[in-house]
Amino acid sequence: MRVALTYNEQRSAGEAEAEFDSPETIRAIADALAPHDVVPIDVRCPLPELIARLVGCAPDLVLNLAEGERGAFREAFYPALFEQLGLRFTGSSASVLALCLDKTLANRVVAAAGVRVPGCGAEPPWLVKPRFEGSSKGITQASVVTSRAALPAAIAACRARYPAGEIVEDYVEGIDVAVGFVEGLGLLAPIAYAYEPTGPHRIYDLALKQAPERVRPYVIDAPAVTAAAARVFAALGVIGYGRADFRLTPSGEAVFLDMNPLPTLADDDLYVASGLSRAELLAYLITPPRRTAPARSQARRAAAGRSGPPRTRPAARSAARPRAARSSEPRRSRRRARSAAPS
Repeated sequence: MRVALTYNEQRSAGEAEAEFDSPETIRAIADALAPHDVVPIDVRCPLPELIARLVGCAPDLVLNLAEGERGAFREAFYPALFEQLGLRFTGSSASVLALCLDKTLANRVVAAAGVRVPGCGAEPPWLVKPRFEGSSKGITQASVVTSRAALPAAIAACRARYPAGEIVEDYVEGIDVAVGFVEGLGLLAPIAYAYEPTGPHRIYDLALKQAPERVRPYVIDAPAVTAAAARVFAALGVIGYGRADFRLTPSGEAVFLDMNPLPTLADDDLYVASGLSRAELLAYLITPPRRTAPARSQARRAAAGRSGPPRTRPAARSAARPRAARSSEPRRSRRRARSAAPS
């Protein structure tokens, strides 16, 4: 099978490229996809050139890691392009990626599904963060506001760096917990994160995201988080794979923080939670579900000299009936993760 591997190559350690993949990660993923015919494509090129490369390589599947660079719909842009070209691709649809990147809209959908989200009470502490970002971009110790007087300055600082908008929400005490989902495996075991905070507030901020050696993920038993995650994935319509982030409060309540429908495939949470190697996990991502007929790309049809419209990738199911929720019950991986909880 020919696989086009689309990505944004990380060329600097700056905050603007925090979500991009390093050359080492791209090589490791391409190597793990052997014996498939892998065509790496960095999307950071002029759009006509990108389209020409995609059509020219005529992939059977696009393994999409591209995050995009600008705008509230940057993550959705490439899946939308693949759909227009008739290319089958991994992960969720463009509409789902756009929804999940908008933290305000995602919170409304999740709250309507009966999962607690951070509110915005009348009293501090609050957390100020960008509305359309991931990977803790824009989140520092200064993002936690402990007085009314400090709130306007925190909002202005966030808006200066991320003018698309910000959200102000209650700071939630607790530990950071994430639940991954991989189609074919179901919901994975909840993962908590052990780390020393970078300041007085216990938050998984950008400084920690950029220093993975300072963070240790470990498997925990958190039924409340797993139950909340099942509702979140179904409500947001995430398919293929993804990761939902929560705060688990001291009282044992799961509070939704963020949904990442395009999580990193570097050495990170999905491998810890599933107990799978990179090659094993990627095999799940690139193998279509049995109920989905593989669609031929427009480019491959043209190469074969056939006429007629391309068979496009099926649209995402509605929030009420996502593919991830059509089985009897999302389940954890049968294979236990190898990590142990910190002492």
